[in-house]
Amino acid sequence: MNILQHLTSRKYLLRIFFYFNLSMAGLLLVTAISFYVYSQQMILQTQKEANQKVLSQIKQNINYINDIVENIGIMASLDPNVIYLMNAANPDPFMKFQTHRKLDTLADSTTFVDSIFVFSGVTDTFYTAGSGTWTRTHLKALQDRLMKQLESRGTDSFAQLIPIKLDERQPNVDLFSFLITKNHPSNGELPNTVIVNIRPQWIFENIMNLNNMSGSSDGTVLVDQHGEILQTEGMSSPPSESVQHYLASSNLSAEIPSEVFSIRKINGDKYVISETGVGVSQWKVMNILPYEKVMGRADTLLDITLLFTFIFLMASFILSLVITNRLYQPIGNLFDLFKRNGMHSPHSHPPNKDEVSFMSDVYRLTLDKLQQVNQEERRNHQIIGDYYLRRWVTDSRSMTLEELDYCAEASPELFADGKEQSWQLVVILLDQAPLDGTSKEHASQEKLYRFAACNIIEETVGLSFSNRVVDMNNEYIVVIVGVQADGVDLAALSRLLKDAQQTYRKFYRKRSFSAAISHTVTHCRELTATYERTVQQSMYRLAYGLGAVITPEMVKENNSRHDFMIPAELEKRLLEGIKTRDEDAVQAALARIFELIASIHYDYMTYAVIQVILLIKQVLREPPFTSYANSVELQNINQKVLKAETLADMREIIEHFLRQIYTEDQSPMKEDRNKMIVDTIKEFIENNYSDLNLSLQSIAAFLKMSPAYVGRIFKQYEQKSVGDYLNEYRLEKACELLVGSAYNIKEIADYLGFNNSSYFITLFKKKYGVTPKEHRLNVTLGK
Repeated sequence: MNILQHLTSRKYLLRIFFYFNLSMAGLLLVTAISFYVYSQQMILQTQKEANQKVLSQIKQNINYINDIVENIGIMASLDPNVIYLMNAANPDPFMKFQTHRKLDTLADSTTFVDSIFVFSGVTDTFYTAGSGTWTRTHLKALQDRLMKQLESRGTDSFAQLIPIKLDERQPNVDLFSFLITKNHPSNGELPNTVIVNIRPQWIFENIMNLNNMSGSSDGTVLVDQHGEILQTEGMSSPPSESVQHYLASSNLSAEIPSEVFSIRKINGDKYVISETGVGVSQWKVMNILPYEKVMGRADTLLDITLLFTFIFLMASFILSLVITNRLYQPIGNLFDLFKRNGMHSPHSHPPNKDEVSFMSDVYRLTLDKLQQVNQEERRNHQIIGDYYLRRWVTDSRSMTLEELDYCAEASPELFADGKEQSWQLVVILLDQAPLDGTSKEHASQEKLYRFAACNIIEETVGLSFSNRVVDMNNEYIVVIVGVQADGVDLAALSRLLKDAQQTYRKFYRKRSFSAAISHTVTHCRELTATYERTVQQSMYRLAYGLGAVITPEMVKENNSRHDFMIPAELEKRLLEGIKTRDEDAVQAALARIFELIASIHYDYMTYAVIQVILLIKQVLREPPFTSYANSVELQNINQKVLKAETLADMREIIEHFLRQIYTEDQSPMKEDRNKMIVDTIKEFIENNYSDLNLSLQSIAAFLKMSPAYVGRIFKQYEQKSVGDYLNEYRLEKACELLVGSAYNIKEIADYLGFNNSSYFITLFKKKYGVTPKEHRLNVTLGK
């Protein structure tokens, strides 16, 4: 009982034990089956060879007897006295007596000859010789049967051994008669014939003796051309009715030139059959044995094999129990050690798990915990390191030496041991702000964009320069580049930043960032002052546009100009262009004015643009433009300009407003109405983008307008169709779901209202250059 409990509580031990024994049992079973099949083949081959020998010997013996009998018949037929007796109508008694004595002597000289008949075709008379008892007893019946044979043969000459059965209902052959016809008398109906009658026992005893020698006393039979068995005398069990029916129904008339060995089914039972033609009277000698009888030795061998296999398995069972227990001891000791020390798998060792699985789970859990601890430790180090880097950037003047040492410890790549070190600052400003700062979803999305930008910039700049990217937790990201004392190659650094911009745009369409590169910082206490100047330098993105990489040389002249006045000539050209509705003149004047604005100090750029707007408003108060003086667009133009991120955007807003004025087929009221239609379409799409049936037709039906009119107005304002805008909006939402949810691609496609996921993937790859799955993977890996 203790051993059984020990085994059942040790699942891994049981697994080793059963695997070992199953493999041994399987191997032995395959070996036993292979040996049994091979034994069957060998037994069949042995039986085939033995049958061939017996059948060949029987064939030879029958042919030998046939030759002797044929020679006796020929000798008798060639004797002058016999010839005289066959052809004489009234033979001389003395000659007749002498012939009888001579034939008696010839018949009695051979043990297997029962009698010799001479048939005279002239007188239709049989002359009998020999002392055979059976012939004397059945003389009349035998003569009648032989007469029928002669009559059936006609006048043709022949020499043939035929079986004689006086009673066809009996299975035994009474006599074998060899008939030789040599001539046909002219005055007779039947030919002269010499008939040698042979005792059948001699042939049958020869077959039985050979059967006994081969070990199959009842298997060999002699059959004629009709499938009739010629002998059953002396057989302990005659062939079954199904075998006799098979022989009678088979085509056995053809001569068989060589032995044939086969396994056949007769009435559902299998038999092993060997057969060969005798060459005498179209007879065959056949050996027919039941398959089970032939395979009896194989079955005995199988039983012995199974017995030895069972004994071997029992021995291997006991031996494997000892061996597996010895092999299991180290694993058992380790398992007990795990349990004694209170280490548990998260699945608390379920019943279907063995010890190795339990220890693997514990080991995996331990590794996961260690990895988690290491990650938390690295994260904490990074948080502390980023904190000191932010302190260094924003308050380098008041930092202690110990805090600077913390910075060096957190970012050793920025501090060269024993070498003079300088730094270069790059201030990064993301060009797109969050859509909704109060929304947790948008805030999380914006945080992801910032994180991705930090990784891309640090990896790209790191190809040539040691650097650390620090998110300042405001609108700025700072790249601290460690350089030699003689400074950095600004052209090389600018190229790397542009490469980072391209990579960022590749993975995040419609997203970009601008960068401002500082002067070289030669002392660690000067970092904050440089940071402040670089932030101010980044403001010139207003003049250079989104995605600009701004160096100190680019804004050197701007910083020296602190005043701005629109030249009187430009002011005059602008006002006259507006009054005369000359679009080209207005655009040329605005282009020159904004070129001048781009060359002044950043602090005065927005103020200068407001001056231009005030000048335009002053013109619109004159009588020709009074209808525009109080339009909604004019009232909101200041706010739109202040929200614009670049001077180019501000100029576009002003030109768009003026274009409405000097376009004759539009009025401010109509412009406001069309703008409201476009805004309504956008709002409708934003609220119903997940509707599978959302389209231009459904939106037009909702607005109670024609689809053609709605589509034309929308494309006029947005330079794209309603369908393109809908797909772009859905794809933007897809990017959010790919990053912020665990939905699969098909679920996202269904949620966003796409007809099928294949169409969604095609549109996504066309717009972003990667598939949704690749986009999710890239964001996860921080690429």
